[in-house]
Amino acid sequence: MLLLSRKWVIFYIFMISTITFASSSDEFEELVETEDEPIPQESVEEEEKEKYQPAQFVAPHFGEQSSSQPLFFDYFPANRKIGEKWVKSSAEKYAAGVLAIEAPKTVTLEGDLGLVVKTKARHHAIAAKLDKPFNFDATSADKLVVQYDVKYEEGQECGGGYLKLLSEGAEKNLADFQDQTPYTIMFGPDKCGSNGKVHLIFRYRNPKNGSIDEYHATQSPKTGTTYWDDHKTHLYTFVFKPNGEYNVNVDSSTLFYGNILNDVIPHLTPPKEIFDPSDVKPSDWDDRAEIEDETASKPEDWDENEPKEVVDENASKPSDWNEEENELIADSEAIKPADWDEEMDGEWEPPMIDNPLCKGISGCGLWKPPTIKNPKYKGKWIRPKIANPAFKGVWSARLIENPHYFEPTPFDGLTPITAVGIEMWTMSENIVFDNILITTSVEDAAEIAQQTYSIKKSEEAKLAAANGEGSGILGSIFEAAEEKPWLWAVYILCLILPVIFFAVFIFGRKSKPAPVNYGSNKRNEDDVTNLGDEDEEEDESQPGPSGTQNIAASPEEDQEDEDLEEIPGDVPQQKTAENSSAEEDVEVIATEEIVGKKSPKQTGAKRRVARKD
Repeated sequence: MLLLSRKWVIFYIFMISTITFASSSDEFEELVETEDEPIPQESVEEEEKEKYQPAQFVAPHFGEQSSSQPLFFDYFPANRKIGEKWVKSSAEKYAAGVLAIEAPKTVTLEGDLGLVVKTKARHHAIAAKLDKPFNFDATSADKLVVQYDVKYEEGQECGGGYLKLLSEGAEKNLADFQDQTPYTIMFGPDKCGSNGKVHLIFRYRNPKNGSIDEYHATQSPKTGTTYWDDHKTHLYTFVFKPNGEYNVNVDSSTLFYGNILNDVIPHLTPPKEIFDPSDVKPSDWDDRAEIEDETASKPEDWDENEPKEVVDENASKPSDWNEEENELIADSEAIKPADWDEEMDGEWEPPMIDNPLCKGISGCGLWKPPTIKNPKYKGKWIRPKIANPAFKGVWSARLIENPHYFEPTPFDGLTPITAVGIEMWTMSENIVFDNILITTSVEDAAEIAQQTYSIKKSEEAKLAAANGEGSGILGSIFEAAEEKPWLWAVYILCLILPVIFFAVFIFGRKSKPAPVNYGSNKRNEDDVTNLGDEDEEEDESQPGPSGTQNIAASPEEDQEDEDLEEIPGDVPQQKTAENSSAEEDVEVIATEEIVGKKSPKQTGAKRRVARKD
């Protein structure tokens, strides 16, 4: 069974190698055949252009089965212009930031436009009114779904790519939109340096005091850098349910999820008790755990003037110390720089280097005895500390009920949203926003993603393959592991475990010698006879037990042995009591011969006696 399994393993390895070689041999032959024929550059460029053609853009639409109309949807059709649906901020801070509705630099869908950030190192702000406001009604079953795609054509060093869902009132004057404009939710990617995240920030209103604070969703540790650096389109989706559950997806895969009641920082629910801000520590409160012992006095023999170190009087100058040479000397090979100005820089002096004459000896220059710790040094005397008998503990203000405490319900503290805005600063240009959707239907969002992002992703993969930029299988594996680090453990196990099993299978099993079956009469006699014959040949020149040479058996005796041993294998032997006894004697003799190492002649004689009996 083991041999059969090993053969199958070798067969599978051979088949995989053959298939791999066959799949690459045609390409290799084509490369060899065309290697000697130079191809004009113009032909290469024309071939590449013919090799990939952008797909034709088809305007996305909602299916007939759609249960609701979207609150907002813009795929930036060709007739859309800045200032119509989207209004650029008139604030001076954003005057230099240029935005345009146009095609991306790299076209993968002919006729597909997007909102493009055209300038880098600038602030940008633009907003649009929702077709229908969204009210956060806890009694409603409506979810809030936000979805859009972003492409960083130049990558991203530092900057954002997020949306702001603007609070009620912002829709009245979109030109006033700026960083201080109130928003209810902020969602989307943001990166600076090596730190990247996908923001999800809620601004929640406290019903007791009316204050509005920001609450950040707990970030995922597996956010990769490919969202910004691979120059491809990525889809961002946010789903928020009335019970407070939220889910953030990137490229239709879950990045992180949670609940606004538990998974935001700081915690949404205020503490029930707080320290009384009006409470003041009493003037006689002593919170010192230890105090100086006022009864202690400095000992009379305590000398504070003793130095910490003193000269070692027992030290002597080493015999090889050279006081005639200096430890450092001027570098004779140094040259004054050509631009040295003695009026400005002073008189030039060559730099100092180690004296080569001082190498290998104890030192050079004036010798001084070293210093050692002063055994009489005690330092400045200070009073020892003792436990404070008046210590009352560390004081803290008393706890009182928090007047601002409330038990939140997920939707009640969120202000209705009436507009959507993009407000960011970026160090990169050519950032493309597209297919911005705000709806209450997860199904509609998935359908739009299928009509837009999925097609873009497919076309970008085709373009990369045509340009020889495809990452291949290994590249895809590494990209997946970068976004999901736990995959590294899976890869390691998949790689190491088969190697270990294969090594154990090939090298870990040791063959065991076949056991001698003394129960078989024929096999036993053959083994004993062969062993006796071999011993006779080896021991003919060796002295026997009595110190004499062993005498070889006579031809007649050998002939008798051969006659007894030649038993046909196909003729069944009838065992009698005498035969059984003879077989037991032979087994005992064989065992004694192997274990007790008897003389071959002795064992041979006993064997012949047993056979005659």
